[in-house]
Amino acid sequence: MGMLSSPAFGPRTAIIYVTVGALMDVWTAVWYFVYIRGRTTPVSPNEWFWLSGLFLTGFTLMAIGMLLGPIGRSARRAELPPTEVTGAEARIQQTAAAVPDPIIAPGMGAVGGVAATIPNPAILTPTIPNPALGSALPSR
Repeated sequence: MGMLSSPAFGPRTAIIYVTVGALMDVWTAVWYFVYIRGRTTPVSPNEWFWLSGLFLTGFTLMAIGMLLGPIGRSARRAELPPTEVTGAEARIQQTAAAVPDPIIAPGMGAVGGVAATIPNPAILTPTIPNPALGSALPSR
C-alpha cells in the first residue's frame, strides 16, 4: 500500500495549470486593453491571431487545471484495492507485525537446509606437536 503514503500529483499540477492559464489570460487582456482597444489604426490579422491564440491557450490551460482535480480523485479511487480485500490485508499485516522474527542462536548456521555447528574458538584446546609420536596430541 505504498501508493497511499505518497502524495497525489493532481492537486499540484492542477494549481500550476490554473495559475499559468490565468496569468496568460490576464496579460493577454492587458495587451488588448492597453495596445489594441484605444488605437485608431486598424488591427492587423497577425495581431488578432496572437491575441486570440494566447487568450484561448490560457483559457484551455485553466479548463484542464479545473478538470484535473476530479479526474485525479476518480483515478486514485480506481487504483485502490477492493474493500473486501483491504480488511483482510490489514489483519495479515497486524499479525505479521505482532509475531517477531525467529532468532538463530550464535554459532549456528544453515548450509543447504541443514544446521551446522560452528565450534567456539575459545573452547578449543591447543595442540603441541610430539616428535616422539610423530603426531600432534592435545596437551593437558
